[in-house]
Amino acid sequence: MACVLVTEIMDPSGTAILKDAGHDVIEGWTLSPDELGARCPDIEAIMVRTNNIPANMMAKIPNLKIVSKHGVGCDNIDVTYARSNNIAVAIAVDANANSVAEHTLMFMLMLAKNPHEMDRIVREDYSRRKETKAVDIGVRTVLVVGYGRIGTRVAKLCETFGMNVLIHDTKFTGAESKIDGCEVVHDIDEGLSRAHILTVHIPLTNQTASLFGYDKLRMMPAGSYVINCARGGIIDESAIRDLTQSGHLAGAAFDVYSREPILPDNPILEAKNTLLSAHTAAFTTEGLARMASQAAQNICDHFNGTLSEDNIYKLEAFSGN
Repeated sequence: MACVLVTEIMDPSGTAILKDAGHDVIEGWTLSPDELGARCPDIEAIMVRTNNIPANMMAKIPNLKIVSKHGVGCDNIDVTYARSNNIAVAIAVDANANSVAEHTLMFMLMLAKNPHEMDRIVREDYSRRKETKAVDIGVRTVLVVGYGRIGTRVAKLCETFGMNVLIHDTKFTGAESKIDGCEVVHDIDEGLSRAHILTVHIPLTNQTASLFGYDKLRMMPAGSYVINCARGGIIDESAIRDLTQSGHLAGAAFDVYSREPILPDNPILEAKNTLLSAHTAAFTTEGLARMASQAAQNICDHFNGTLSEDNIYKLEAFSGN
């Protein structure tokens, strides 16, 4: 059986799976740097949540065979180094999809319905209730960028509200007009020009970094909303500040940021009508348990020779979220 380094505290279901399979579990947070360094020759697998796994760390673990991510985003892992050294990088496929999709819909509804303002009026001055401003999402068009595991769920939830759903993904060949009842837009600029709501569900790569800057977002109709529950750096935070302050965007909601923890000078903090969460869209009780269990099972499957290709991180995939 393998020696597995678990880098951070996770739901206990994950370590239970590893121990039940006979693997030796090292709880990294309980060891000093020297103690952990002494165990490096023994380690064959790493289970990681948010800690960085850079090339120089993997280089110190000569027998490393797999890095298993508690989640799907692998921007904290040097995937290129891992690939070049025959180290598998696995992800917790589907484990957080429902949680993140629901968080996205929560953002969408809160931006549209303004419940925090309604609550404030009740508590402070009930006579102002007619000043409440809200819109219906069911009559609006949403552009879902990234039609992977999370994007498909978001699109389905939006359809239940009667929304007109546009989907965009580079995996589409150009021949599709509809998928799962949703209209495919191959030209992202066309999709932006029609969308009252933009929600992105793609990984952060060299191709997607700063994909949505000021000029792109300015294509959206006045009074639109922007939501990012994918990765920071995909949407320009300065553009969100400028376009909400000018009134072109009615609001935005972000769960992720270009630098985390968020810095005091992040321009998103100066944006108007903005909802923020601390990269916690997947942090439901059920989601955390699923991610820990899947990350652990991926390690077990790898050493059993049964790890599915679907659970291997695809560096080139646009629709990884």
